[in-house]
Amino acid sequence: LEEDLGVALFTRSAKGMQLTREGAALLEHAEAILTQAEELKRAARALSEDVAGELRLALHTDPEFLRVLPLLKLLRTTHPNLVVHLRQSMSRVIMDDVRDERLDGGFAYSTTPPEGDLSGLRVAATELYVVGPAAWRERLAGKGWDELAEEPWVWFSDSSPYNPLLARCLGPRARTVRKAAVTDYEETLRTLVKNGTGLSLMRQDEALRCETAGEVCVWGGSGQLLDIYFLHRRDREPDPAIRAVLAALRGIWGLTGNGCA
Repeated sequence: LEEDLGVALFTRSAKGMQLTREGAALLEHAEAILTQAEELKRAARALSEDVAGELRLALHTDPEFLRVLPLLKLLRTTHPNLVVHLRQSMSRVIMDDVRDERLDGGFAYSTTPPEGDLSGLRVAATELYVVGPAAWRERLAGKGWDELAEEPWVWFSDSSPYNPLLARCLGPRARTVRKAAVTDYEETLRTLVKNGTGLSLMRQDEALRCETAGEVCVWGGSGQLLDIYFLHRRDREPDPAIRAVLAALRGIWGLTGNGCA
């Protein structure tokens, strides 16, 4: 490299090498070139190599809602050598695990688009309804958020994306709500509400299904919107496996660009 550039990059001694003034001045350019070369290699592999290996993904809600079966079927058809491992977890944990590379990607609820070292494809939005035990239908009829704050609740952990929504609706009363139980697991939440523990939030489709089955009642007030993202590390965007999953998700959900259809 010194011969090609015509400058001395290092001073050499028995103790080792040190950058010259010219070498230090060119170091940032050299590092940028190496980074671009590595990105070019990854992009070339994504275009030319068969997508193979193992992919670790996490789900934050039930697989049917997330269209996981069509996703797996499409990936098996287009990339038969790609093995997908699925884990069930919570949105905040999934975000941390993707960021720390314990996962390759995962679905999560979020009230804001991912930023920093995380990137995400917004696959859908869901409306969250306030639900209570089926026997509470008349008890909740006509009540507003102030009255709901007086009822016992099946609450969520501090890291749950549900909390900012409830804080906005309940205002200062959110800090004094009677928390009959705290859980981030939807199945546990559903069981507790069904058996009379208290109010909670439930995904629209699940709330209506449970109401039809006579398990819960849906409060008549407005629902709260929450986005659903498929998350991955921003620096993994050129990865062939990540690109394959994103392409499959766009097809299954009918998405265009970076957002929802």
